Amino acid sequence: MKSERITNIKAAENYLTQHGAQPLYGGKSGAQVYKIGEKYAFKRIRREEGTKELFASCRREVRWYECAGSEIRRFLPEILDLKSTEEEAAVLMQYCQPLPRTDISTVQKEKIMGAIAAVHCAEIPLFLRQEHRAAQPFSDEQLREAAEGWRSVLEEHPGVFDRSALTRTAGRINELIRRHDAEMAVLNHGDFHWDNLLQNERGDIVLCDWQGVSAGAASGDLSFFFSRLRADGIQPDEREMADIYAGEIKRLSGRTVTWEELDWHIRAANIITSFQFWHSYLHGSEVGRVREIYEKMTQELS
Repeated sequence: MKSERITNIKAAENYLTQHGAQPLYGGKSGAQVYKIGEKYAFKRIRREEGTKELFASCRREVRWYECAGSEIRRFLPEILDLKSTEEEAAVLMQYCQPLPRTDISTVQKEKIMGAIAAVHCAEIPLFLRQEHRAAQPFSDEQLREAAEGWRSVLEEHPGVFDRSALTRTAGRINELIRRHDAEMAVLNHGDFHWDNLLQNERGDIVLCDWQGVSAGAASGDLSFFFSRLRADGIQPDEREMADIYAGEIKRLSGRTVTWEELDWHIRAANIITSFQFWHSYLHGSEVGRVREIYEKMTQELS
């Protein structure tokens, strides 16, 4: 069966019915993803199988693949067929190998930063430009919920953390959001992390799982990538990788991006994301893990 040729979604669905297939568990997108033989990956979700938001994001991914420009397609899996209806969304693509999870080599750094730089220099499709909205500051209720979430984490380690730093962060977070939102909007992957990096037969990096694609800040992709690496126990040299990224941006677009600019926006994005979300994941964590996230979140920015 490994040699069976699958050219469209109907053939993929028939294969699953007749033979089954190996589920792929690398991502957490919520859609069903199957490896068919050695050549194909099939991603599918039916409306009744997930939330309204999940189904909409999968249809959004299909729409993105339909209109992705030629300048970006070398960094995407080879798409064989697409389907988007009111009831189902599906993508049939060539299977690519996961990128080995090791300490990042120089070659890997160059390939990864080259790939995300190409994304950020690609044309933003019209439907994403039309959807783009200014970032919304936290409401009083959102501020209260996030601050209380963090206090509950800090209470698990009595006497260890300076809680006044949390108060200062909550007081300046909306100012950071407004200043950070002034960053140039680019084509944004939206879920840029190691598990969404694949390698095709030529050894090129390709990016999968585009459910969060948007017009957004480049620093959002970069800060999320670096923070996820740290969470996985890999300490990236952010300055080195940002320099590689800036060089690729200059080569591809002629636009100059400085380390100081990138660093400020990356740190701002990290503070905003950490304040909003990280408290939900830190309950029961050791002091060192909480300190790593908390100190980065409460740092002062000029």
